[in-house]
Amino acid sequence: MTCKLLLLDIDGTLRPDGCSTIPAENVAAIKAVQKLGVKVAIATGRSRAGVLPEMLAGLRPDAWLCAGGAQLADAKTGEFSVHRLTPEEMYALVDFFEDYDLPLRFSFHDANYAYIGYDEFKRVEKELKLDNHIVDGEDQEQHLVEMPFGAFGMMPQSLEPAFAEKYGYLDLDIVHCSPDNPSCDILQDGVNKGTGLLELAEHFGIGLSETVAVGDGDNDIPMLQAACIGIAMGSGSQNAKAAAAVVGPDAAPHGVADICRQLWPEAF
Repeated sequence: MTCKLLLLDIDGTLRPDGCSTIPAENVAAIKAVQKLGVKVAIATGRSRAGVLPEMLAGLRPDAWLCAGGAQLADAKTGEFSVHRLTPEEMYALVDFFEDYDLPLRFSFHDANYAYIGYDEFKRVEKELKLDNHIVDGEDQEQHLVEMPFGAFGMMPQSLEPAFAEKYGYLDLDIVHCSPDNPSCDILQDGVNKGTGLLELAEHFGIGLSETVAVGDGDNDIPMLQAACIGIAMGSGSQNAKAAAAVVGPDAAPHGVADICRQLWPEAF
């Protein structure tokens, strides 16, 4: 096939649930595709600081679509597009999450700062073998250095109407990982992995007809729909699979490698 840009989600896609790093088979397959001249971009809800080198296991992407589309970077030339929460948006989130005593963290250049519920974040990270480079930000001062790209919280969907009633005028997008999961990305309206894909394609001078996106969660839906070919992992959410053009193999043990072999057999 003719493809010049491949976007890959990390958690639940490149890194199957339960794995602390990206499987070697996935890394090797992606490197083979890159040798064909395909640009490979990491597309994740994690901030760039939350993607630690040891997790990548030697993978060297050509570009980064981080913080759910709010932080875009070329591996060679650095950041070229950044979207940040405003003070009003950030204060509204802190106010609401404090009222309900819910964990909330913000993504910055150097780390993810847990303004509320640091201990809960670390517990979940350990349980799920994640490492998002979360530091204790209970003093709530990091935004005085720079405003964050976005937020990640643990808010039951049942509370969304209450948030909308109080702060709906801000038009923040709250995207849950799955319908029954309280974990959610919180970004400015219009900032998502789909718009990030458009920005990346424009940056590299690549047409949408030459793009492929692979993901597994509800926050991947915008890029699955924006790409010429959107592929949802078979182990992904029902919403992601319904939105994708193709349902691929399960993420485990190395579903991304299987996808690469199917799309680019000449690389192997």
